[in-house]
Amino acid sequence: MSREYLFLFHTPLGVIKLKKKLNGWGVNFQVIDAPRTLSAECGMAVRFELVELRPYLTLINSQVKAVYQVTAEGYHVLWQDEQ
Repeated sequence: MSREYLFLFHTPLGVIKLKKKLNGWGVNFQVIDAPRTLSAECGMAVRFELVELRPYLTLINSQVKAVYQVTAEGYHVLWQDEQ
């Protein structure tokens, strides 16, 4: 089973780091404007699907502001930076 995720970032550097990691894993992703309903300091987000064998927590770095699971009902926060 796969889940869809949305990562928000403090800076564009976070987007670049995540893109490299996802490319290395062979995961398709989209760099999108962060939804207005969610706060994003750099204004960009990365949306992608992962099978459960690849945990999203391993993708979090110091540039990640928040991680959401995308559902039919909207966005469910999974992790948020404490800053």
